Amino acid sequence: MLSTLHQYLNLKKDIEVPDYSQGSKRYDVVARLYFLLNKLSEEQKITLLKLLLRDKLVDYLFKSIIDLSDNQRLVLMKQLEQITSNPARYDRRKFIRKDCLINAKISVTNKILPCFIIDISPYGAFVDTGEGIWERQPAKLMFSSPNNRERLILSGEIVWCKNQGAGMKFSHLTPKQLDVLRAFTENKRKVYEINSC
Repeated sequence: MLSTLHQYLNLKKDIEVPDYSQGSKRYDVVARLYFLLNKLSEEQKITLLKLLLRDKLVDYLFKSIIDLSDNQRLVLMKQLEQITSNPARYDRRKFIRKDCLINAKISVTNKILPCFIIDISPYGAFVDTGEGIWERQPAKLMFSSPNNRERLILSGEIVWCKNQGAGMKFSHLTPKQLDVLRAFTENKRKVYEINSC
């Protein structure tokens, strides 16, 4: 998804700009953008921000810092000093997740739902389910391996939910399943789009 967005941002001169002579259309676009932004994961929002700001990210952050109170700046400075002195301690994930778009199915509470895997690592995935599911539910994620089309059924638990997406943590994976996931996530290609199993 973000790769496609990056292409659109680079080709924006080729896109027709809508006529905003009618004020309500502008607000419809803003409302739709707000809705779509709220569906992005935190990682996707950060990637989008980097794409939009490109080499001006530090300037943007510094402008935001200027707007903070003196106390807020001191707290932020202490936090940044701690993070930069021990970055491994503040890394939220042990493994980088790979952006992808994989048509899959997820089984939760005796229901099998169609979904898309938006990002994945050997130990978890973010899935867009199109409908809400609940945290702390056991789940099974079913899809075909992007590398060899081998059918995978990965067991785990839903650890967080937001809007129509959910974070799943894998458990009890076999060494073979781990190898298949590692081979996929370490591949240099950025995004995969494949059919379901």
